[in-house]
Amino acid sequence: MQGRLIISRFALLTGLPPKTLRYYDEIGLLHPRWVEENTGYRYYSAAQISLGVRIRQWRQMDLPLEDIRQMLQSPAHANDVLRQHEQRLRHEIAARERALLHLRTSLQENTMEYRLEHLPTLQTLSIRTLLHPPHYEVIPEALQELMAYKKSQSYELAAPSFFVHHNEAEGEQGVVEICLPVTGGVEPQGRIEVRTFEGRPAFIGRFVGPYDKTGEAYTAVVEEALRRGLNITGSTAEIYVKSVPDIPDSNAYETDIAFFLQAE
Repeated sequence: MQGRLIISRFALLTGLPPKTLRYYDEIGLLHPRWVEENTGYRYYSAAQISLGVRIRQWRQMDLPLEDIRQMLQSPAHANDVLRQHEQRLRHEIAARERALLHLRTSLQENTMEYRLEHLPTLQTLSIRTLLHPPHYEVIPEALQELMAYKKSQSYELAAPSFFVHHNEAEGEQGVVEICLPVTGGVEPQGRIEVRTFEGRPAFIGRFVGPYDKTGEAYTAVVEEALRRGLNITGSTAEIYVKSVPDIPDSNAYETDIAFFLQAE
């Protein structure tokens, strides 16, 4: 029996459990080198250790057995099989991340604070622009421009910044108004206007978390508003209650998602 490895020894050296090795033998993926006729005992050679280890590593990558079989039968195509598996994993990971986001949103729903409020009338420095999802960078860019102008003119902030998504569109682009509430006498400059945000009733849900996760929060607020029998207009405001630069951790950002209500 010199040079032969019993199944338990081969399992220890390759990291493949004996039950798995028996299954691989049954499906023709990894046969033992010898099988004792009288007892049915399986024996492996030291030369098979490398193959066993490779199969274990491929399975740790979640590579399907049929793909492994294909790689063993056609080694020249192994890289192609692995690249296809990489793409498959990327799609699966993206799907899992979406599912996880839905789960987190569901948990957030249970703790999200909702309220009815009549938003106040505010004087604002505003920039009106077009929004073409998923390209939302126009919003932080406009906010940075507004904040820089406010600082340069020493204007006083009256309330948290926000943006309004109007029920208007130009083609497939929506009209948004990024607003910075200020007090006192202020002047426009360039595309920065001085406008009045007219107070109105709204149904509001407070979302805690990074900005790139607010999309699901909108759905949660809509569902709660409809559950309460409220008549929403479709226009919204996103109010940055706690954000940069005061809150360094994006997971601690607090954002009010406000849906404007139809006048009674």
